[in-house]
Amino acid sequence: MTAAHPAPPSVPAPDERPTRFDDALRGRCQERRVPALSAAVGRGGQMVWTGTAGWAPSTAGTAFRIGSITKPMTAVAVLRLVVAGRLGLNDPVGRHLADAPAPDATVAQLLTHTAGLPAEPPGPWWERHGAGSWDELVASGVEPLWEPGERHHYSNVGYAVLGRLLEEAHGRSWDAVLRDEVWAPLGMTGTGRTPPGDAAVGYAVHPDADAVLVEPVAAYGAMGPAGEVWSTPADLVRFGSWLVGAGDGAGAGDDVLPLAWRRRMATPRAVVDDDVPFTAAWGLGVSVHHGPGAVGGPARRTVGHGGSVPGFTATLRADPATGDVVAVCGSSTAGFGDASFLLDLLDGPVLAAAEGTGGTVDAEPGVLGLAGTWYWGPTPYTLSPLADGRLDLSATDGRSTVFARSSEGGWIGVEGGYWRGERLRPVGVGTPAEALDVGTFHFTRAPYDPATAVPGGVDPEGWRPVPVPPAAGPAAGRGPEA
Repeated sequence: MTAAHPAPPSVPAPDERPTRFDDALRGRCQERRVPALSAAVGRGGQMVWTGTAGWAPSTAGTAFRIGSITKPMTAVAVLRLVVAGRLGLNDPVGRHLADAPAPDATVAQLLTHTAGLPAEPPGPWWERHGAGSWDELVASGVEPLWEPGERHHYSNVGYAVLGRLLEEAHGRSWDAVLRDEVWAPLGMTGTGRTPPGDAAVGYAVHPDADAVLVEPVAAYGAMGPAGEVWSTPADLVRFGSWLVGAGDGAGAGDDVLPLAWRRRMATPRAVVDDDVPFTAAWGLGVSVHHGPGAVGGPARRTVGHGGSVPGFTATLRADPATGDVVAVCGSSTAGFGDASFLLDLLDGPVLAAAEGTGGTVDAEPGVLGLAGTWYWGPTPYTLSPLADGRLDLSATDGRSTVFARSSEGGWIGVEGGYWRGERLRPVGVGTPAEALDVGTFHFTRAPYDPATAVPGGVDPEGWRPVPVPPAAGPAAGRGPEA
């Protein structure tokens, strides 16, 4: 019998979507050489698909470290204090937390990464080495890079401050607050500061060989509210669906945070001016992206967050207009790209990725010894000397920062995104440098070069061959959850 209202040719019929999702996930997993990928898709508040791919064992219930997707959860708990009248968005944080770095910055500025704080705390690469207590963070001498409100600059330190604010307000740890006030009420049973059940192993994948290195799982101490949580894609879809008010009734979940406040979270407040034209902004704890939808479709605005710590990357994107939500978690430091390859499958074919271009120019001899390929973990970056003595540090994914010489030695970021205002300095004695310190991150000439002082150390077993994958079997995806 022919359906009364067949789907348009460009839209996959419902019974075809699981296969397309499975194929897309496996394709992305193979293309980006990710040991394990796990994903989930929601529509209208309902889970419509979950799937896994890769040679490393995982199921839909396997938890992955989600890095900075911790931040919107921290933000929700902070906004609950605002709704309760216990603090105001425009309150200087020093009014509630006397030893906070940048005490004149407001709660809203901390939420939107406009407080002027640096991206990372002083000391070795904390996401790999681990971080200490709040008192140790304060004693480390965190110094603002800009006056509060001057510009957007993504700051993990700012969310450590917000986590401490939660602890002072509630008298218990920040993760206990999130468990009681966010995760449990939303049914996020696979989410926690430590894995509630089965957990994925995080790897660095060698860029030029079929080999992997097990990444350390460090304790993040006071930095935990910025990126220590573990979760599953299904739990993230639940959170994303709630965030945009998708599901049974627009007011569902108001006891956690009223829908009006969730919409305020998704309202752009700070433009991310790393690129022109602007395509990204920041709301109260969430990023807001505006760009092309599926081929032939209208532009799409999504809210959510990405996460990246050694061994793991994750992405959560939710479309407020449609209630479509996708979440992808991976067990590779280098990542898997954006999650839009699944979001687009709800409406049309996958978009092809654009190819980047690059190049170098001649420069003064003093900086030529730093030129060439450097590795941030397993991810290659190119450091290109410019004719005016500056340095351009660029990744293949487009992330780029230009550094100029600093009067205090080394270089300081003057253009670009993540490392603008941060310092780059050679590490080691003599020339050429054995490593680079870029805003506390450790760059080496070979991926995780064990001859250098890699924060957190290097697995003594070193790079190991990738296990031979089993013969192709049935699709790894699963149907809708009950």
